[in-house]
Amino acid sequence: MSFYDFVKSAEGADVLYIDGEISSDESWWGPGGEVIARKFRQQLSRCGDVTVWINSPGGDVFAGAEIYTALREHAGKVTVKVTGIAASAASVIAMAGDEVLMSPVAYMMIHDPWTFALGNAKEMEHWATVLREIGEGLIIAYTAKTGKTRDEIVEMLAAETYMSAQRCVDEGFADGLLFEAPVQAHTSNALMQARRYGQAAICAMLKPPAPVHPKHSEDAPMRSEIALYAQLVADAYKYAT
Repeated sequence: MSFYDFVKSAEGADVLYIDGEISSDESWWGPGGEVIARKFRQQLSRCGDVTVWINSPGGDVFAGAEIYTALREHAGKVTVKVTGIAASAASVIAMAGDEVLMSPVAYMMIHDPWTFALGNAKEMEHWATVLREIGEGLIIAYTAKTGKTRDEIVEMLAAETYMSAQRCVDEGFADGLLFEAPVQAHTSNALMQARRYGQAAICAMLKPPAPVHPKHSEDAPMRSEIALYAQLVADAYKYAT
């Protein structure tokens, strides 16, 4: 049984489910692996905008790299939604999303690549070199999404870092939480940016709401939103000092 499944939702939208360990009857890296990769790409090419649901502990790093690349190359918008956990190779796949959303009770885990090895000292040294090179690819995927420095990602990988949904948002691995009101999500992200980069960044993020005619009764929520933005600017100055 494959760990991934392309389906059409009831509304006709394209959906990709990645569930369970990232592996298959035939290794993506071993004999026949190119057939599996080609089949995945063919199925993805028939999709428009696609939502990728992930609940996986990870697995084959080469399969993860192939899926990541295919999703990054995809012409349609890729929205990733993590429902349980996106760990190891599954977290790399999550980094391919144009938008990454976490269930409030979901988690992500990143770590240095590892493998089983058998042999003499020379063989062990060889595999240590291989693992370091594989790690470079992981670093690229995480830095590209988060904007963190290489050293920051290297430290997190070495520590085998588990992150809650909110920490994923705070650290830049995700863009928001599922089931969260849009204004709340924007507020959370804006406050995080203010803490990290200061008032210039937060002010650049703030866009004035579209004007609403005073006689319209629905202007009350708009006034609340304006107040929210004003508070964000005030917070930005506080965090910048």
